[in-house]
Amino acid sequence: MSALQNIRKGLSSTGSSIIVAVLIFGLVATFGGFLTDPSAPSNTPLKINGKNISFGEYNLEFSRLSTLFSEGEVSEELISEITRNSIISKELVYQKALDLKINVSDNYVNSIIANDISFKINDEFDTSLFSGYMARLGLTVNDYRELVKSKYIANSLSDFISRSEFSLDSSALNFIQATNQQRSLSFFKLDLIEISKKEVIPDSDILNYYQQNQFNFIEPKKIAINYILLNENLYRDSLEVSSQEILDERNLLEEGDDKSQTRVSHIQLSFSSEEDRKEKLEIANIILKKLSDSITFESLVEEYSDDFGSNSNGGDLGFTDGTILPEEFELQIKNLSINDVSQIIEMPGSIHILKVTEKNDFLFSDDEIKEMILSNKSQEILNQTLLNIEDNYFGFTLDVLSSDLNLKVQKSEEFNKDNLPEELFSFNISEEIFDQNDVSTEFFGPYEDEIGNFLLYEVREVKQETLLSQSAVEPEIKKILQLELAQDTILQELEKYEAKANDNELSEFNSYSLIKRDSSLLPDNLLSDLFTVDLDKPVFISSQENGDIYVVRLTKVKNSKNLAKKEDIQEAKNSLKALNSRSYLDTFFKELESSSYIN
Repeated sequence: MSALQNIRKGLSSTGSSIIVAVLIFGLVATFGGFLTDPSAPSNTPLKINGKNISFGEYNLEFSRLSTLFSEGEVSEELISEITRNSIISKELVYQKALDLKINVSDNYVNSIIANDISFKINDEFDTSLFSGYMARLGLTVNDYRELVKSKYIANSLSDFISRSEFSLDSSALNFIQATNQQRSLSFFKLDLIEISKKEVIPDSDILNYYQQNQFNFIEPKKIAINYILLNENLYRDSLEVSSQEILDERNLLEEGDDKSQTRVSHIQLSFSSEEDRKEKLEIANIILKKLSDSITFESLVEEYSDDFGSNSNGGDLGFTDGTILPEEFELQIKNLSINDVSQIIEMPGSIHILKVTEKNDFLFSDDEIKEMILSNKSQEILNQTLLNIEDNYFGFTLDVLSSDLNLKVQKSEEFNKDNLPEELFSFNISEEIFDQNDVSTEFFGPYEDEIGNFLLYEVREVKQETLLSQSAVEPEIKKILQLELAQDTILQELEKYEAKANDNELSEFNSYSLIKRDSSLLPDNLLSDLFTVDLDKPVFISSQENGDIYVVRLTKVKNSKNLAKKEDIQEAKNSLKALNSRSYLDTFFKELESSSYIN
């Protein structure tokens, strides 16, 4: 794996963690508003307070960030912007750290690079690998040292700021109580749709709108087709399968089944002379006697077998499909069931006793075999039908096919590109169908989808794209104009109900009591606003994305008085610490931004 691949994958060594560290300081969304330095040269992608950023550093960061997104998830332009902001934020923090006399020695930077597994082969730093990587990036060794150093120091300062924040137990308790606070409210919902329904639109306005916008009201091109769907299921109901066919198929499957395997263990007794052979035969008979006395095969393997490759694992020889082991073994294995032991088997130079420990038998039922046969038969008929169509029926209509081949012709309703019949989706022929402008004189196809269905079709009717009449679109135009008027009406209503809320005249308002922050009774943005106001200024307006407006008055605040658990207090302290760090870092970045020159 190349160094670049290692870096992209975010390997966690000291060095690569520095190079791969995410240095987009998320506390600042963008670094917009930097002052521009007009003297920045054109041979560098960035210049930050007079320091040139190399294309090598820029390309390295761009490549790293690209791997964080799925292909096509974001544009290259956005990744370029994020890359720019990441480098700027890192460099500004690094420059500030140098101002604060924060530094590391060259030897320490060298050790980071030397320990980076991205540049190691067989756990040794590879100079050629490192040099080649530098050459590809267009960086010198000193350039790369500076890059590693800047990232390390920027991370160190950022981490120090984050770790320096703390929070008190009392602050945590206040935080918990605020989080668990409940609030009561009264509100009036101004529903844009309901208001629009009451708007009166003169006929003259509808006519004027239609005349000015009639090309927005187009009836799309519509087509109706006749079609035949073919697949193997068409023929199943007319087919029969005999018992003999099932039996024959079973025999064929069993003979050719490469999944039917037997697992075998053995005891091996080797000999080197005739006298030795006789002695080992006597031992083999003793073993068979012990097996009949319920002594386990595995213990006898350990005691007697001289096959050092298997005597430590119960004599296991693994699986055989009838062809792997010696013929003398396979002949006996055929007649053995699970846990059966063979007779003594003599081989040149050795004597064996086998035990069958596992079998993967052929397990298809008659019904399953019948389904296989039906599928094969129906697929064969389908293939013959398709060949017959290809050889003899091109240039004909579907009616001829239906009559000659007993195939069912289906008729679609009119459809446009946006409501293609569901059964046509899988064939991806929408563009082709809508390229047709005349009724067909012959069928098109066959087209095949990914699951073995075939389609033949012919165009029965074509309705070209046309302008819709005023009467046809009048209801739609009326709704458009009503919504336009309602935009003004709702603002007038808003003034009226806001005045009532301020005067505490809430008879027309709805009320909820003791709402929590995670309530589902109210829209999220309204709920968020509710917990930002106080009783000194209790009235607020909450506008929704759909155009509705809520006029709200906060009527009661109830603080939680429950005692917090120790773990809850610690969690709250951690949350406050993170919030405080974010706030401080945000201020820190803004101070750096205000005096920076970026180009």
